[in-house]
Amino acid sequence: MPDGVCIVGVGYEGFRPSITDVSTRELMYLAASKAYADAGVDPRKDVGSFICCTEDFWEGWSITDEMVPDQVGGARRPVCTVPGDGIIGMGHAVMHIRSGVADVVSVEAHSKVADVLDKTAVENLALDPVYHRPVGANYDVLAGLEMSAFMKRSGVTRDDLSCAVKAEKARALRNPRSSYGGRLSLKEIGGTGPIAAPLMKNDKAEFAEAGIVVVLASERWAKKNKKDGVSVDGLTWRSSTPWFEGGDVEEPAYAADSFKSVAKQSGAKGARAFDVLELDDTYSYKLLQHLASIGVGRSAGVEMVEEGRVNPSGGSLGTGYLIEATGSHKVLECVLQLRGEAGGNQVRRPETALALSWRGNPTATGAAIALSGGR
Repeated sequence: MPDGVCIVGVGYEGFRPSITDVSTRELMYLAASKAYADAGVDPRKDVGSFICCTEDFWEGWSITDEMVPDQVGGARRPVCTVPGDGIIGMGHAVMHIRSGVADVVSVEAHSKVADVLDKTAVENLALDPVYHRPVGANYDVLAGLEMSAFMKRSGVTRDDLSCAVKAEKARALRNPRSSYGGRLSLKEIGGTGPIAAPLMKNDKAEFAEAGIVVVLASERWAKKNKKDGVSVDGLTWRSSTPWFEGGDVEEPAYAADSFKSVAKQSGAKGARAFDVLELDDTYSYKLLQHLASIGVGRSAGVEMVEEGRVNPSGGSLGTGYLIEATGSHKVLECVLQLRGEAGGNQVRRPETALALSWRGNPTATGAAIALSGGR
């Protein structure tokens, strides 16, 4: 990728099922303060642009970007709102930097989802109002139907999915950012009550809350200011046709196309070129589906998950689902791995990492970012 961009700082706060001691704005401020300290920058002097990934429906009122500038240090500065995944927000940051708009950009994303009184009502607003919403088929029903079709067409079994859940839950116990770690048997995982058959309770990542801020800068600026950074070797996002409107089930195009583009940008020769993979696992079957999308078959995929090369953090199944901050969490874990700061889940001397996100039902939108360096 020409006009190099790197991540020079990360900061986070929360990572709990419910945060009751600070407000959404305080959560943003705490995460931003830590990120700026990590990057060694003054937001009032050094940061040229601020991006906040937030969706009004999750916040509970419209034009929520009015409540962003003060908390991220962007008062009277350029602040952009991206109603989408954190990696997509970072994509906007890369464009700001490469176009010369700014040398340093701050990207904030958060989840304060426990404040939402009726999550299903909010989710249903995203469904087609004529053909889908009246049927009452919520996100989990759509997931259960896709899961059934994916298992039938791919040959993935209940044991395959349970093995992946078991491995992620166990690794999450070693991650201080985890809310849902545990040691479960395959029988316990597969025997929980169905949400929407064959989707079981343990197949779904439970909600969690956190604030995450990532500071990106041009490599020119980083060298001039003697800042170490994790290189952004490729970044893209794609949208495709949802499976229930005729899209692919075995290898969804949004993930396959995003990966192909990032691999081309970074020069990676397939998924095995990356030492760490942090892939979306909002549902257990989506993890194996996303692995298939980047060229990793069923048996090899399960093996890579069990070995800890895929989602060494414990993934969303172990850490929690952070709505718009889910992609930012994947990037955070990759950065910590590349910097050798992942603690008990540290992979042995990784040099490259890939994060892949999905915005969730009913969308077919995903993003991917390739990273390297950091030591």
